[in-house]
Amino acid sequence: MTASSWRWTAAILITYAVALAAWSWFATAVAPGLIARSLSGEGGPTLDRLVPLIAKGRALPVVQQEWRDASSAVAAALVVHAVLVLAILSWGRRREGASEGGVWLRGATSGFLILASLAFLIATIFAGAIQDYFLYLQIWREVLGGRDPWFLVLGGIGAFSLNAYGPLYNVLALPVLWNPLAPKLIFAAAYWFFASWLVLDLGGRRGFPAWGRLALAIWFAGPFAWVEIAYFGHFDVLVALLAVAAAEARLRGRWGASFGWLSAGVLLKFFPGVLAPFLALDRGRVRWRYLAAIVGLSLAGMAAAGAYWGPSLLRPLTLAVNRESAALSIFRYLRGPHSPIGRDTLFFAPDQYATPLLLLALYRAWSWTRRMGFEPLASCVLAVATTLLMYKVGFPQYYMVLFLIAPYWFVRDFARLAHRGPLATAFLACFAWISWFDLRLAREDPGPLVEWVGVPTFALMMAFVVWVAVAGPREQSPEGPA
Repeated sequence: MTASSWRWTAAILITYAVALAAWSWFATAVAPGLIARSLSGEGGPTLDRLVPLIAKGRALPVVQQEWRDASSAVAAALVVHAVLVLAILSWGRRREGASEGGVWLRGATSGFLILASLAFLIATIFAGAIQDYFLYLQIWREVLGGRDPWFLVLGGIGAFSLNAYGPLYNVLALPVLWNPLAPKLIFAAAYWFFASWLVLDLGGRRGFPAWGRLALAIWFAGPFAWVEIAYFGHFDVLVALLAVAAAEARLRGRWGASFGWLSAGVLLKFFPGVLAPFLALDRGRVRWRYLAAIVGLSLAGMAAAGAYWGPSLLRPLTLAVNRESAALSIFRYLRGPHSPIGRDTLFFAPDQYATPLLLLALYRAWSWTRRMGFEPLASCVLAVATTLLMYKVGFPQYYMVLFLIAPYWFVRDFARLAHRGPLATAFLACFAWISWFDLRLAREDPGPLVEWVGVPTFALMMAFVVWVAVAGPREQSPEGPA
């Protein structure tokens, strides 16, 4: 590290140390009194408008405890962001010589990532625990209390578990011992570390143009991530990153690391399992030992969890089979009032066809990629997109896997992709639509949209699947280190 780099590092650390000290003083010496005065009617017009917005009608002790949780999480966010800033500056300097754009583009990209990530981390904390994240906390408290994390509740489909995830999900309860918002902060931090690495480091290594890196940084700061991570606090970003890690290791020829990452993804949330047969393809041959290792490690993890918690860990599989189609899924439209078909037309309800059709679609995609010698990373994108296209429960958070693995593919294989323009357009169109729907959900105002949203989603996703198949490179030789 040069003397100039040391000076920049020291200046950044001093700046964040001062900011951390100032925040700690405000959070402990000033804010509690302001909150108490406002809730007692002594705060004045401005404060009275602000604090009730934060308090949301709760009692003073509850509000004060939530403030303590949020203020300590903000302090942690400042520490995390300081590390992220150092990483951003390091990645930017390291790839400066390979950059195609001017200095101002590189600086603008790094500066935008720094500012956007800071705003994102702070917003993540002050959004609090709502929607699924509130339910996560109930599950994690059961874990920390030594009770069954797959406990049953009553709902529209009878008794079911709130915990629809694998046993590794329960490990996320550990950060809650420090702060209820800690896991949510981890999700946000993981997202921005990945986005910054992809834009600055991998983008520079793969010859991604400077203007494209700035555009990609802006894209990562778009509404989909704000709703899914900062607002709702969904953990699917970790699922996506484990899938990306498995693909990256596979492309580097590190088969052991690849099946380890993918098995971890399966044990966190079963979705990444669809990638296993696609990553096992090696120039038309099936690496059966790779598949066996993934199955073996995943079953070993399930067995260990079963030995500790009992057979209740199988309840998420029952839920996946029994739950109704929802949200963005085409099957939600097909069982709705605007459907052109009915139960008498098909002998069975549309939802009953969903799982067999999904398995058939995945098999056809797999056999096609094997026959065509499709490149492994493109095959993974095709597998994820096909799953989302045909899965009957189309919750927006599931699309986070595609939201991260597709740009990773675009950047990594940029030089080899064909028809980049239509491919990128199809991807942007998909997530523009999904983001708009997600914003409606965040406002709790989907209205009649839920009855037909699956139709344009299906059409847009189908277009993306087609362009993935057209644009993806064919595998010719083993992939070496990036």
